[in-house]
Amino acid sequence: MTIAGNPVRADILWLVTPVVTPYLHAARVEQALLSCDLASARLRMGVAASAWRAAGGTNRFIEATQHQQAGDLSAAGICVVPKFAGDLPLAPWLDAVQAVKRAGARLVIDICDYPFRTDKGAVPAFYREALKLADAVVVNAQRMAEQMTPHCRQPVTVIEDAVLDEAATPRFAPAGRLNLLWFGHPSNLRFLEPWINVLIEQGPKPCRLTVVSEDGFGVKEAAASLNAQLAPSFEMAFVDWSLAATRRELERCDIAILPSDPADARKSGASANRLAEVLQAGRFAVASPLHSYLVFSEMAWVGENLLQGLQWSLANPEGVIARIHKGQALVREHYAMDAIGRQWRAFFAALPAG
Repeated sequence: MTIAGNPVRADILWLVTPVVTPYLHAARVEQALLSCDLASARLRMGVAASAWRAAGGTNRFIEATQHQQAGDLSAAGICVVPKFAGDLPLAPWLDAVQAVKRAGARLVIDICDYPFRTDKGAVPAFYREALKLADAVVVNAQRMAEQMTPHCRQPVTVIEDAVLDEAATPRFAPAGRLNLLWFGHPSNLRFLEPWINVLIEQGPKPCRLTVVSEDGFGVKEAAASLNAQLAPSFEMAFVDWSLAATRRELERCDIAILPSDPADARKSGASANRLAEVLQAGRFAVASPLHSYLVFSEMAWVGENLLQGLQWSLANPEGVIARIHKGQALVREHYAMDAIGRQWRAFFAALPAG
């Protein structure tokens, strides 16, 4: 088939993890993946596969550990290897990568977490071997490309994480209590913890911080203890993570706070997705200066001192609304699903047949 003037083989083979396998039973797998709880499957595989199907291409999805039962692999012109996590078995994943390479597919490694924070473990071991076989490498942020380039024998392509939701009406009208939101993976809670103390000691009052994440990391107990000591001046609520809960709490909040550490090798290459999602939800973001966030500096508040960002927001409500509008325009142009989908289609079309 031909897309953008380039002849390509139309079949893309996607290796998936057991977490993704249940979605493969849907009548329309690509659409089902767009609601997957696993962010890398939802924002990258789901978007890319949907774009390829919309262009007339064909997608096949197999669990990597079951590749030997998948039949003839030679029909795949391209094989995409999504995020490999430390809880996955190393040998069958490497076997799958080697098998599709022997079958003649062009091997694409998609990376959204820096895999070489340590030299030990299954994750760096997998990527050391897989990258030797890769025909192309895709990452989710420019800083991640800089981190990965020394490990790759081919140029690294940047395709950001997509924003899937439609733009909501911007709102910023704190009434009485300031409602703050933090949402994300528990691994990021360590960046939030010091700012909780700052909010308690120096933040606007009254204030309520809602944390949307996975349970089991002591957050729920900490929230109950703080409420017993400090309410109503400062309150903290814990909400179990889900896509629906995140959307609901974004609608309820006044400001989302996104603390991180630009010097942390694991987080410095993160995409702009969390900040972009906040703006798309019509809410303001106060965020640490990760590299991917800097493009939003005039559309959110991006800086080292998040307390200063909160104070600026409360003093400039009209400016907050103007920034959200400007941020949504940027999301629409560069981060929306159709914009990111076009990038995936162009990338696949530019790969020569295996």
